[in-house]
Amino acid sequence: MLTDRPKPPAPTCPPAQVGPCQGCQHPTKRYGPGGNPLCVHCIRELEARRGGR
Repeated sequence: MLTDRPKPPAPTCPPAQVGPCQGCQHPTKRYGPGGNPLCVHCIRELEARRGGR
């Protein structure tokens, strides 16, 4: 788990749609419409890496 950044915001969805982020394991909206396996911080890092190619 990464500790050099703030925790992502708590998910505002039903508990059944919450699961661990694949990058940092913090709770995020994983399931249902708009679900994503990554939290907002991990998504930003991925987009930054892709943009740097």
